[in-house]
Amino acid sequence: MSLIRNPRFTSLLNWVSQAIIKPRVSGNPRSFGTQRTTLVDAELCGEKWGVRNRNEIRRMAQVAMFDYFYQTRGLQFLVAESMSKNAPVFNDNLLRKLDGCDVDDDEDEIVRSITRFLLFHPVNEFEPFLESLGLKPSEFSHLVPCDKMFLNEDAFLLENYHVFWNYGIGREKMGKIFKEAREVFGFETGVLASKIKAYEEDLGFSRLFLSKLIVCSPSILIGNMDVELTKVMEMLKAIGFGVDWVTENLSEEVSYDWSSMHRCLSFLRDICVDENELNELIRKRPGLIFEDSGEWTLILAGFETKLGSSRSKLCSLFQKLPQSQSLGKCLINLRHCFLFLQDIEMEADEISKIFRLHSSWLGVTRLKQTSTLLLNLKGGKRRLCQVIQENPEEMKKWVMGLRVQPLPDTSCKVDSKSKRMKTQFLLDLGYKENSEDMERAHKSFRGKGSELRERFNVLVSLGFTEEVVKDMVKACPSILTQASDIIESKVNYLVNELGYPLSTLVTFPTCLKYTLQRMKLRYTMFSWLQARGKADPKLALSTILVCSDKFFDTRFVNRHPDGPKHLEDLKKLLLCQ
Repeated sequence: MSLIRNPRFTSLLNWVSQAIIKPRVSGNPRSFGTQRTTLVDAELCGEKWGVRNRNEIRRMAQVAMFDYFYQTRGLQFLVAESMSKNAPVFNDNLLRKLDGCDVDDDEDEIVRSITRFLLFHPVNEFEPFLESLGLKPSEFSHLVPCDKMFLNEDAFLLENYHVFWNYGIGREKMGKIFKEAREVFGFETGVLASKIKAYEEDLGFSRLFLSKLIVCSPSILIGNMDVELTKVMEMLKAIGFGVDWVTENLSEEVSYDWSSMHRCLSFLRDICVDENELNELIRKRPGLIFEDSGEWTLILAGFETKLGSSRSKLCSLFQKLPQSQSLGKCLINLRHCFLFLQDIEMEADEISKIFRLHSSWLGVTRLKQTSTLLLNLKGGKRRLCQVIQENPEEMKKWVMGLRVQPLPDTSCKVDSKSKRMKTQFLLDLGYKENSEDMERAHKSFRGKGSELRERFNVLVSLGFTEEVVKDMVKACPSILTQASDIIESKVNYLVNELGYPLSTLVTFPTCLKYTLQRMKLRYTMFSWLQARGKADPKLALSTILVCSDKFFDTRFVNRHPDGPKHLEDLKKLLLCQ
């Protein structure tokens, strides 16, 4: 039986005088469809509705809304039915307004109560309409017109809605079109149909493909025919991909940027040897152009190019990437690995080499955090760099989800080698093997054998003979505990800047164990005093350098009334250098 002939929908004016409903209205009656619904179920199943369960109540509300939209508002049957059945949030918020119904079992009375409420509190029809198109209130709240309340106030909205419906696009897909290309629903009579027809006739698109394409990229209906779309389809056709293949790979859940896809296709064509290789690559990995409209492909290519990958390497990388791994996730993993290698202070050339050769599997693995690896591997940054450079595939054991085992202990091997080199160095200095002097020398000469030899050679390169250097380091072994550049800077300061001969350092090698800052402070202050006649220019190097700070102040600085102030100024100046 049709709803028009059902007696419960007749004589609405009589229901007004008989119904027992005291509606509670809060806020603006024009837009209650987007209010919060966290308490809806509790209210619908509570004492207010007696023994009725929420599904029954909602079904009655749908019947009443259909009657209101179809008979009272005069909307078309399909539109009214869709708005009443496919707008659950709006329906629930409507029922929350009915606070005071005492009816228990009479279904007709409940329906009449809801209908009466709608008659005296007209709703904003755009809210249930947009929700019935598959949009959430949070998505369409800003799309509801501020100056309109009824659908028939928008002259072309429903007309274009029916154009899409008749073309085979379901109502649940129209919400995406409305959200991304609102102006399409405002086209004047015949405009939308003519645009769709132009794509069919001019480009030869099938009805199935075009209906899916419109949902994926509704912007192609705005303005003139999309030139970038045309270029992409022509390029794909030229390398052997037809409309059916494109249809299979399009997803109605996402939107496509055809200009970006065109750039991606052009790039892939440039890195491939010929069209056969390009065909094979795209057929194997269609996501290269369809995933985020090819943006991830271009970003990944840029990342690899900066690390030194050639075009042939890029093509090989794209072919090796597994189909199950998204390009976005792949790029995130590569970036994480790159940051890890930077964190452990690996040289830039070594990082580039690793990525050029191993990006295909690095992109599908997610390394643990740097701090976690340093802790669990029980090795320093230098050790990790060494292990990775020797065998980059060791990093496969350090991915998320696997238990990381400590690196093998190599300290014994390293210590043994260093001790042998140190012993050989001491033998070269003139110590006898297994003697007490050798034993004491091992304790006095701190550092690795290779480092001691390097520092010894630095002293020789500065002008000392080997025999002289041997005597110097025997007299003061702590000279060789310093880095090579520090030793060199001290000798250059004393010899080149202060003018002391090398023989002075041979006589007094202990001077090299003092810091360069102490040397500069003492000798600069002494020169200042000497220029004012307060210091003896014949004083030995050791006298100026060895004495304590207190003795230096008493013996030299305090000789001049401005001495203490000048010394403090020198200290500040040296700290800033």
